[in-house]
Order: sequence, then C-alpha cells, then structure tokens
Amino acid sequence: MRAGVTIRSADPNDFGPLGQLYRDSIKGNPRGFIQDLTFHGCLTDKIPAWQRAGGDVLVASFGDKLVGLGALAPQTPRSAELCKLHVDSEWQGWGIGRLIATELVERARGIGFSEVQLHVTATQTVAIALYRSLGFQERGRKLFTATVLGAPVSFDTIYMNLAL
Repeated sequence: MRAGVTIRSADPNDFGPLGQLYRDSIKGNPRGFIQDLTFHGCLTDKIPAWQRAGGDVLVASFGDKLVGLGALAPQTPRSAELCKLHVDSEWQGWGIGRLIATELVERARGIGFSEVQLHVTATQTVAIALYRSLGFQERGRKLFTATVLGAPVSFDTIYMNLAL
C-alpha cells in the first residue's frame, strides 16, 4: 500500500471525479459489468440517498487525486450491501480496495448491521479473492440476465455475505 492514501466519506465536491473513475472502471471491465451506465442508475444521486439511510460512500485519495471508491448501501434495518468498489487502474494492486472494503465493513458493524452482502461477477477473480480474505462466504450463484440497449446480456454472478 502506498503511504499518503486517505480514506474518507465522499462529499459533493467528489462527485465529478468519482463519476469519471466509476465510468472508467466500468468501461475497463466489459466482462464484469453491464456497459450501459444508465442501467446502473446515477451514482451521484445514490450517494446522498445511501448516506441519509445510514450507509456511506468512501473515497480513497492521494493528494488531490481520487483513486478509489466503495459504498455501503442499506438494504434492510439489519443488512447492507457492499457495492461500487472500484479502484483506478493505475492504483490496483496497492491494497486500496482492501482498505475501502475493510472500512466499509467496520462502519457497517459500528452502525449495527448484522450482515453485509455483495454480489460479484465470476470474472472478477481478484475481487472474489479479496472478499473471501475478509471473511465473506458464498451463499449462491446464478446467471444474471438483463436486456440492455435491446440486447440480452448475461453474467455469472456470485452472491456473498459476511455475518457481523
């Protein structure tokens, strides 16, 4: 991990750079994500909603540069989803994703959630290894199929959870 990386809650000043990092990350992994960003919904609309609901969106920064993000999205009063974990391609392999995911799990525990869930496409082997190393257990797997821009797309998707 690089010294000088800080993890903090996202604020509105981050929305532009976060949106760009998110778009670049999605575009850089066509086998891992649906490429139509409108399918995913507006990230900057979701951030304040998740924060109001008791979740959070964290950013990793190095100086003025945002190098990663991750979200804790409340699902029920007892469960939250770890989602939107993305790291700038130039910063992958430096432990940034682990830092963000670990902090999100700790925040979920502190808030009082009893479980953190996530889903990940089977092609994302590095992310799967990270989640397993943090104690997440596979609880199911299915083919996620959707129609995007008039064409069917499918992703082998793994569902995981971590009891807190």
